[in-house]
Amino acid sequence: MEIYIYITYSDWCNDTPSETLDGTVNFLRNGIVSIDTLCDHKPFRQILSFDKIFAIVYKLPSGFLTYSKEINIYENFNSWVNSNPEESLEGYICEDECSDKHISFITTDGYKQIISLSSIFSITYER
Repeated sequence: MEIYIYITYSDWCNDTPSETLDGTVNFLRNGIVSIDTLCDHKPFRQILSFDKIFAIVYKLPSGFLTYSKEINIYENFNSWVNSNPEESLEGYICEDECSDKHISFITTDGYKQIISLSSIFSITYER
């Protein structure tokens, strides 16, 4: 599957990926996210630092959300205090795939998004 890597928050907002990989995404123990790829017929596992990238995004092969909830992304303290999110999405937070470095969610259009918490102030979501 195609996996899109976004280096900055701005790249993600503008939907301009910095890199596209062909592989599979895995959620390992301790909140580690890896990408399995093939290079010259050899399998490689890649672990990218969420301190250096903003997001990993890929289309899920099948399935639809039967329900969605509001997800709000606040880039800075002022937008959070004033409840004025820079981004507001509909989807589902995958709490068991989140860590102190990133949050994972599925949007209503079937994309799984894993975004870094180090480049934004807060994410709030309906429970």
